[in-house]
Amino acid sequence: MPNMFNKNGVLHFDYKAADLAPAEAAARAQLEKDLAAFVAMPAQERTFDNTILGYYRIFKKYHEALGVSGFLGYVSTDKELRDTITELEMQISQYLVEVSTRRDIYRAIRAYTDTHPQLDPVQAKLVKEMLIGFKYKGMDLNDKDLETFRELNKEEAQYTINFDKNIREYKDPLYVTQEQLKGLGEDYIQKLEKTADGKYTVTLDYPDVVPFMRSAEDEKARQQLEYKYNRRGGEQNVTLLEKTLTLRRQAAHLLGYKTFADLQLEDRMAKNPQRVMDFLKDLQKKLTPFGKKETKNLVAYKNEKTGKKSRVLYPWESAYWGYQYSKEHLNLDSEKIKEYFPSQVVIDGMLDLFGGLFGITFEPVNIPVWHPDVKAFAIKDAQDKHLIAYFYMDLYPREGKYKHAACFDLVGGEEKPDGTYQTPFVAIVANMNKPSKETPSLLKHGEVETLFHEFGHVLHNALTRAKYSAFAGTNVSWDFVEAPSQLLERWAWEPQVLKKISKHYKTGESLPDDLIERMIAAKNFGTATAYLRQNFFAQYDMLLHTMDKTPDTTKLYFDLTKKICHIHLTKNTIPQAAFGHIMGGYDAGYYGYLWSEVIAEDFFSEFKKQGVFNPQIGLKFRREILEKGGTLEEEEMVRNFLGRPAENEPFLRSLGLKKGE
Repeated sequence: MPNMFNKNGVLHFDYKAADLAPAEAAARAQLEKDLAAFVAMPAQERTFDNTILGYYRIFKKYHEALGVSGFLGYVSTDKELRDTITELEMQISQYLVEVSTRRDIYRAIRAYTDTHPQLDPVQAKLVKEMLIGFKYKGMDLNDKDLETFRELNKEEAQYTINFDKNIREYKDPLYVTQEQLKGLGEDYIQKLEKTADGKYTVTLDYPDVVPFMRSAEDEKARQQLEYKYNRRGGEQNVTLLEKTLTLRRQAAHLLGYKTFADLQLEDRMAKNPQRVMDFLKDLQKKLTPFGKKETKNLVAYKNEKTGKKSRVLYPWESAYWGYQYSKEHLNLDSEKIKEYFPSQVVIDGMLDLFGGLFGITFEPVNIPVWHPDVKAFAIKDAQDKHLIAYFYMDLYPREGKYKHAACFDLVGGEEKPDGTYQTPFVAIVANMNKPSKETPSLLKHGEVETLFHEFGHVLHNALTRAKYSAFAGTNVSWDFVEAPSQLLERWAWEPQVLKKISKHYKTGESLPDDLIERMIAAKNFGTATAYLRQNFFAQYDMLLHTMDKTPDTTKLYFDLTKKICHIHLTKNTIPQAAFGHIMGGYDAGYYGYLWSEVIAEDFFSEFKKQGVFNPQIGLKFRREILEKGGTLEEEEMVRNFLGRPAENEPFLRSLGLKKGE
């Protein structure tokens, strides 16, 4: 396996499946040698550098031996490579569970920390979080319980990997006739693959599903697609989820916690499950009257158009009738609006906007990429022109690629032993409409928001100046990590920004003022319903991780959806089988999206006061939030930027609610 960087100091991506296992074996052997030397070091020789940082460096060397091969498991077109990576990652995750719970390593670290060394605040925070990490790995357990704990974690790691793979590789497309595509735009139809018998293939990927559910006039076809979509992952994933919940609960009990959620939240901003549920239920209470009114209006609209006397909206109807209502009553057609948002125009405008706001520039660069669709940029400081980071954009869907939108931190920033700073490498991976022969890639406004959101994660990772990689970029509390990205979404609603990032792909005109006014006026259309849905996901996640025993996850999903969202789900669907967040990082943490959005709205209120294009406030945000990463407690960073603790009034205002309602 070659070095992860090429001779020019940038990442390469020419990995071969056959090279990975030997490279991992060699790296594992070296890791064992390094750990043996680490453990054997005399206690009197231990320092912060050779013990605390030394521990991190040993594992960093191991991971660097495999380069960014793990990332290629999400984006490579080579199925053999993807499968090899998935299998190898399963082995690695199980091995690291074993290694990270070795008592001799823990004792070596405690031999240093128990001397109560004099440390600066950032060093002290690093040590504190390292010891908490060891606690969570069972280092205070007796030998028998520790072995049980290890096995539970190994099993969970395997389930998580398989769960994600099942979603990525699940295929059950809908085959439709030309007639069943009535209501959809020609550009959408042209992108669909045709079968030998002349039918069109609608996949279960977002770019296919969302427009179809909004615009296809054929109700039966929408019903069929909704059923297929909400069975992604299959029954196997339901089993994996329920087994995982049991494993997590058992592991938490071993560590002395009442529930897995108590374990997860102890070191986060929220601190405990009760505070989270109070937050969610308070928001639910405020949103429910608005949500019921929205649903009642849409049901009445549907009945008016169909002549029916229905009392409910079914899952295959909500998006369709909501979209039809918005076109007729709000005079908004997302298919028409997206004609003003060619992806390249949006990207250029976004880079110029945030470059000016945060004092940086973006230069296209010719460096290795993993697919011809990928574009690469160098991020430089606008003042002294020094290189800050590299970032990649991989925006279009393809076979075997990660199905959602996400930011991947390929190489994190940190101060290297020689005093120089490691250049971060960051990637946006998304699934937006590809260009066709007739049209460029066109983005719905919701996709523009998504792009701005993921770009917030990019900047958080790219602009970091954290001294230690453990605190770099998005290495912050899970209930704060979304705040910078949610903040950036707010600019996608500013009239001047909408002008800047729009240009009709035929006429070259920017969005007309009257259309912008209608878009902003309609911004909160369906907002209560949307936030109640987010609230449902958060409560569902929290309940799964606080219950005394593993429930029937399908029944709980259906019951809670009815209670919070007032929706009757389709029989025999299993939506939780594709709830990837709950298995891979947001377990007992999904509430963080709403929690951090309250903070993000408060951040934006400060920009509104001082100027949304004001580079001084932008630079302050860069210095106090983006560059800091996790070097300070999140509450302290919030106070440093706002000059006070966060408040929820700006968030409630953004939803059209008044304080006290």
